[in-house]
Amino acid sequence: MKLFFKLLFIVIILEIVIGISCTYIIQESSSRFLVNLSNLIIIFLSFPIYLIDKTYPFYAVGSEGFGFMLVFINVTLQTLALYAFIRIVTKNKN
Repeated sequence: MKLFFKLLFIVIILEIVIGISCTYIIQESSSRFLVNLSNLIIIFLSFPIYLIDKTYPFYAVGSEGFGFMLVFINVTLQTLALYAFIRIVTKNKN
């Protein structure tokens, strides 16, 4: 369980840093390549929830609480997938 919470913390920090960086690039860059690359990274960051609606979780319409809940669910799902992958890989090594 410690590993899960460590991964959750790492994923949250990475998602915040990458999300802010991509948003800044989208707003400030005139390079079409950088804007397209940033859009793809944002889609990748929002992947599990993105399957439900293309605006989730970062561009969801609703209250701030709803947006935070979607981001938390998204980060938790990403962490669960990463945790399961690590557990399977380490189990197969032994």
